[in-house]
Amino acid sequence: MDENNNYENREHHRYHNDCWLCDHPVFKHIITALMVFLGAYLAFYTVTDWHFKRMMDPAMQMRRIERKMLHEQKQIENMYKRNMERGMRLEEQTAGYIRAEKRPDAYEIIVNLRPFDNSDKNVEVRTDGDTLIVIAAGEKETRNHDKVIKVIQQFTFDDEVDLSAITKTRRGNNYIITVPIIK
Repeated sequence: MDENNNYENREHHRYHNDCWLCDHPVFKHIITALMVFLGAYLAFYTVTDWHFKRMMDPAMQMRRIERKMLHEQKQIENMYKRNMERGMRLEEQTAGYIRAEKRPDAYEIIVNLRPFDNSDKNVEVRTDGDTLIVIAAGEKETRNHDKVIKVIQQFTFDDEVDLSAITKTRRGNNYIITVPIIK
């Protein structure tokens, strides 16, 4: 039995003596660190390569572009909807300021003077060819600040009216611009 143990010890010493790293522990640690670094580098390279190939896949690029286009289209639709709602609100607000009515002998443009400081001096009437331009401005005081209201409305007429014979009168809080119809 002692012979077996001696044999194993000799074998172990012979194998141990042939191991160069066993005698130099610093090199053993350096080589281990290099192997860990090399393994980490190869793992990182592999994952990066997979990700890069996936990113450059034309089908993946098309899906990304399609999602981006759908997102931008939705943003444009929302912006359009907001602008339409803002325009409708503005149109509703200005509808009460200036309105046109057709009579058998003339068109009447009626300007409500209340929002324009109740003064007909704040209303300007111009003609440009077959177009009548009405500009009304005034100030409105709110709790925190003063607001300036300016409304410009254009009315385009056919050749059946005489824009040079316009009359302007004030009735109560209304400023009435009469455009006669030529018969």
